[in-house]
Amino acid sequence: MTLYPNLRARYSKGTLKLRAPLKLPEGAEVRVTVTPVDKPRKPHRRPYVYPTRAMPWESLEALVGVVSLGGDALADSEALYDGN
Repeated sequence: MTLYPNLRARYSKGTLKLRAPLKLPEGAEVRVTVTPVDKPRKPHRRPYVYPTRAMPWESLEALVGVVSLGGDALADSEALYDGN
């Protein structure tokens, strides 16, 4: 027999209406525990700080080399703040 550990239903006009049908034999006895749901939960979507959109790679090609990778961070910061 299939177990249904957690079902959702809506209470309307004195009856509980299940959201999905059960595969139970006619006349089967079941145990029901009712726990009210405060409000339906919607998946939390993180708002983007900036709008995003697809861009062709050719438009991003101009950015190549703007930021150098690697190198010596200590030497770079000393050169920046030494004033030499």
